[in-house]
Amino acid sequence: MQLLRLVVVSICALLFGMLISVNSVFAANDPRMVVELPEQDVLGLDMRGVLELAIPVLWKRVVPTKDMEKAGKLKASTSLLLQYKTFRHGVKLTFNPDQVQNYLARNRIQMIVERPVWNLSVKTLGLSDDDNKISQELTDFGHSVVDGLGVHLSPHGKKMALIFAPAIDAYGQSMIHLEMQGAFPITLLPVVDQAAEGFLDYQLQDWLAQILITIRDAYSLGEVARIEQSQELRLTIEGEYTLASQIMLEQALLNHPNVLSLVPMTLQKNRRVYRLGLQGEDETWIADWFADNGLSATEEATSEMAAWVVK
Repeated sequence: MQLLRLVVVSICALLFGMLISVNSVFAANDPRMVVELPEQDVLGLDMRGVLELAIPVLWKRVVPTKDMEKAGKLKASTSLLLQYKTFRHGVKLTFNPDQVQNYLARNRIQMIVERPVWNLSVKTLGLSDDDNKISQELTDFGHSVVDGLGVHLSPHGKKMALIFAPAIDAYGQSMIHLEMQGAFPITLLPVVDQAAEGFLDYQLQDWLAQILITIRDAYSLGEVARIEQSQELRLTIEGEYTLASQIMLEQALLNHPNVLSLVPMTLQKNRRVYRLGLQGEDETWIADWFADNGLSATEEATSEMAAWVVK
């Protein structure tokens, strides 16, 4: 009987060890699940205290921005841990990806399940006497922050080419305009123009970090899938309007159920050009909608994209 009990215990231990090994492989394949804390941060702390320091690092990598406040209120659960190791310069915690996903799901928090892999390039054109230097500094900055965002940069990832260039708005104010090329629709970004500030380097770094976060969150929330089922067209509005009437028209258009986005491309006193994102391929409502607002909209032939001119 004693021998049988020992055999059963040995088999259970073996199976448990195999399970831990398999989970360790999955965690190792997702570096987001591994959090290392330096020795000076964990001195005098027990495992619970160390875990409470590591959990916010994990959440920043796998939780979309909209749920970060909710995630910050969760208790640090030891059930999420797969391994806890001390080493010469600190502590290494490895989290179980399945447990993490289930824990977040139970608390109605979405997880960014797959680690995004992007091929990032950043350029500035005409913003400085040394655009190459600023471009390289921005690229280096992007590489320095992506680990904390749960993103990996690789030549084999989805292409994301960002180009920052000077622009002038309809009122003569100096602006910085963003163009994005590659696998990501620019309609994902709420802002493509910013007023130029005094500290260009810091402004572009903050903007770049926000771009990375926005696109990461959009892919995790299925926003890209929705946009991929949409279309873009160029909308040109001709004529001189007051700022108030311009804003009212833009807001009214954005409130239309078929409109996903309205991104300014060129803003001049008598001519404004937008990139209009539509849900689906139906454009038949455009002429009637502008007619109801006292304007005339006609379709324009172009080889680039569908285009409408409003007068």
